[in-house]
Amino acid sequence: MTKIIIRKATISDSHIISQLISNNAKALLQDDFEDGGLDFFLRTANHQSIKDYMEQGFIYWVAVIDSNIVGVVAIKDFRHLFHLFVDKKHHKKGIAKLLWDEVFKCSLKVNEKKKFTLNSTTYALPVYERWGFLTTDKEQMRQGIRFTPMELVVKTET
Repeated sequence: MTKIIIRKATISDSHIISQLISNNAKALLQDDFEDGGLDFFLRTANHQSIKDYMEQGFIYWVAVIDSNIVGVVAIKDFRHLFHLFVDKKHHKKGIAKLLWDEVFKCSLKVNEKKKFTLNSTTYALPVYERWGFLTTDKEQMRQGIRFTPMELVVKTET
C-alpha cells in the first residue's frame, strides 16, 4: 500500500503546485471554460500567482507519494475552499478526501461560523455533494470560467 503524506505546502512547492493545477485543468476541465477562460485560469494558477496567494494568507496543503506532490488544496480565511486538484494518475485513491479532511480539521479550530464555501467545476460537483456541500445558486460564468457556488454548514450540537 502506498503511503500518502498530507503536509502544509511551502513557497518552494509553488512551481510544482502550479504545474499540477495547470495540467489537470487542461486535461479535465475543458467543458468549464469559454471565451479565454482557460487562459485566464492558467494565469491565475501560474507559479507567481500561487506564491502570491500564499503570501496573501491562503494556506495550501499537498498530498505527497514517494516524495512527489500528487494533490493540492488551499483555503482562504479558513472558510473558502480553493484549488483542490489531484493528479489524474492518482484519482480514485481518496487523496482529495484526505486533503479536504485536513483542511476541515484545521479550519474548524478558527472558523467560528462553521461554514465553508467554494466554487465548483462541473467535474467536481458530485464529489463536493458527496461531502455534504449544497448548491447555493445556479451555475455561473465569470472571466470565461463556469462554476457553481456551494457551501457546507457544519451542524453544531446544542
